[in-house]
Amino acid sequence: MDLFGIIYIVTLVCTIPNYTMAASSVANILNYGAAGNGVTDDSSAFSKAWNDTCASVAENSTLLVPSGHTFLVHSIIFSGPCKPLNIFVQLDGGIVAPNGPNEWKGSIDSLILFEKVDGLTLSGTATIDGRGKGWWDASCARHPQLKGCYGRRPTALKLVYCTRVKLLNIHVINSPQVHVIVWNSQNVEIDTMYINSPALSPNTDGFHIEASTNVSVVHSIVKAGDDCISIGDKSSYIHVRNLFCGPGHGISIGSLGIGGSVADVHNIDVHRVHFFGTTNGVRIKTYQVGKGIVQHVTFNDLNFHHVQNPIVIDQHYCFDPHGCPDLPTAVHIDNVTYSNVVGTASSEIALNLNCSKSAPCTNINFKEIRLKPEKPLKSIKSSCNNAHGSTTGVVKPASCLHG
Repeated sequence: MDLFGIIYIVTLVCTIPNYTMAASSVANILNYGAAGNGVTDDSSAFSKAWNDTCASVAENSTLLVPSGHTFLVHSIIFSGPCKPLNIFVQLDGGIVAPNGPNEWKGSIDSLILFEKVDGLTLSGTATIDGRGKGWWDASCARHPQLKGCYGRRPTALKLVYCTRVKLLNIHVINSPQVHVIVWNSQNVEIDTMYINSPALSPNTDGFHIEASTNVSVVHSIVKAGDDCISIGDKSSYIHVRNLFCGPGHGISIGSLGIGGSVADVHNIDVHRVHFFGTTNGVRIKTYQVGKGIVQHVTFNDLNFHHVQNPIVIDQHYCFDPHGCPDLPTAVHIDNVTYSNVVGTASSEIALNLNCSKSAPCTNINFKEIRLKPEKPLKSIKSSCNNAHGSTTGVVKPASCLHG
């Protein structure tokens, strides 16, 4: 090849766009001034690194939180929309919150908030520690007579108006209130997460999902002081698989219809869940002043170990210790199936369907239910008010559904 040919090839190679370099970018939090000593406030470094991650022209952009460090952050917001097709937050180093309300700065809505982000993957081997004890000790739920108590406390991790999200392998512990909130988001995959807070920590739900669609929670462990998973209004196509729940209050749909609002919850699928020492198993709860509908709900392959109330529908949910009247409006509950249920119940009423006279529960299906009392020589039973449906196979305790 002559000299002209060599020059031509070299020039051509040098002018071809470097798609490999443009395909990805990495922003290491340490390069933005983070100390990573668990004491210094690293919030500013996270914000700067996020700004570069979100504004990158690369197709895949990563914010790296490296291992071997613990990063103290106050309330931080990761806002979109972002330019990259895919955003990765690689959490290999730990994150801790300020130690209680006296050290907290900024909004008490959340510790970490992702909003309007499309194509987010948050994964890693580290832990987000909400350090909630100071909040619990000053909570109105635990200490209602305490002057200046906190009715509202931070969520450890929150997704708002996000799409195409994956939360993988992350540990979230000791949140001041709910550990993870998914709100007004779509196509969210939560896989192999570990949630842990003490059994008596107030309002520390593991996951709360609301106004969202196509959300899955699989292969995860939730130990909490409230619901392992709570599903709020305007939620649909929610899938729960292979979950270990306990301690806590079980899995709840609701409460719905507060203040006479119109509920719309449908296509909820809960499959293969083990409950350990929870106050409830699977529960649907609605205010009697509400309207709307809950429908197409399946609870399948449930295993209860020392659970107080394995199956509950309560259309008379209220906070009045003397009870609430059966008002002429109610959220209609329709087409709910409980199948392949086994285990032990520690209360007398293992199947408790307390439905409304004005809007009875319809198309309730019991299939292959084998529950027994926790203690020998005790007995358990079912109780149904205004609940209509059918049974298939063995149902113990005996079904009380009306035809």
